[in-house]
Amino acid sequence: MFQTKRYKGFITAVLLLAVSMLFTACGGGKDAGKEAAQAEKPIEITDVTGQTVTLKKPAERVILQWSGSGGAFITMSALMGKDLPNVIAGLDSSLMEYRADMWNHFKKDLPELEKVPVVGTISDKNFNVEKVLSLNPDVIFIPLDLKDQYESDVKAKMDEAGVPTIYIDYHSETLENHQRSIDAIGKALGKEERAAELKKFYTDKVTNVLERVKKIDKPKPTVYIEVGMQGPETFGNSFSSNYSWGALATLCGGDIITKDVIKRSGPVNPEFVIEKDPDIIMIMGSYWPKKPTSMRLGFEADEEHSQQLLKAFTERDGWSNLKAVKDKQVYSAHHGLPREVYDCAVFEYLAKTYYPEEFADVNPEGTLQEFYEKFLPFSYGGIWFMHLN
Repeated sequence: MFQTKRYKGFITAVLLLAVSMLFTACGGGKDAGKEAAQAEKPIEITDVTGQTVTLKKPAERVILQWSGSGGAFITMSALMGKDLPNVIAGLDSSLMEYRADMWNHFKKDLPELEKVPVVGTISDKNFNVEKVLSLNPDVIFIPLDLKDQYESDVKAKMDEAGVPTIYIDYHSETLENHQRSIDAIGKALGKEERAAELKKFYTDKVTNVLERVKKIDKPKPTVYIEVGMQGPETFGNSFSSNYSWGALATLCGGDIITKDVIKRSGPVNPEFVIEKDPDIIMIMGSYWPKKPTSMRLGFEADEEHSQQLLKAFTERDGWSNLKAVKDKQVYSAHHGLPREVYDCAVFEYLAKTYYPEEFADVNPEGTLQEFYEKFLPFSYGGIWFMHLN
């Protein structure tokens, strides 16, 4: 009798276990199966050209171009954090060559970046397709400005090897293309939630500036913008109203004096600036160590030295009589800030420079620092904006 009861108890336990397993299979197992199905579902990405690119899974090995400005490097940094070096299969040398202070700072924080293979640059005609393909990339991100040359010189080989191309665009400085680029990169990397957070931060900051600029009812200040790479002795590039700094300045309520004389970017004659006599002059800086008189800002800038460099530009022939120089309306900003996902700080800086009263409550430096602390795996520091004392 006792054994019979034990036997019945054993049978009952087995039945309960079976029911439990069945319930799990119908409930938790169903959820697990759903997640697995989603993981195996192809990823469809629409890039800034409108083309649809399909990936079998989130990209784990990515090739980058124009890492120094307008490429996917900063966006990927914001999305991947400290995992960034593990995802970049190869990159160009523009960050190392033209933003050396940034590269030096970034690789101190993430030493593994130094091990990432350099594959050349399409625009420099030294892009090594064979090396790229040997790295087994899942995708390549191409700035829209490189599209024609890329398709002429490289794309056919990438297509043949089965490497998808995703076009991004930060150069046109339109809110829509910034948003679409963030979305495309985020989706390709399987970081859609982080990308949504990044896009919201950027969109909120930029739309706040644009909406406030629209409400300003006063004459627009005339503005001359020059990249100070060549130093005071040679006029550097200026911009049209729909490209890079020129597009940014126009959106922020500035009247660019070079808007009708330059198609995209290029220098102007010295006499032109004197003739136009702008209200505001902006000489953009970076870190160009081979050009000792160039305007310097960034991680390795020194306040006193940078002030001296900026002042030297105002000592060009005839500039002492310019309105902007007399009124102490001479400024600088880092040339590596626009064409990136943190150029929302540039929107604020330009708007505040052109309309100081209307944007007195805005803190561009604070926004840039917040971006670093909230999104980037790099520490914040350096000098990014400057007003000539």
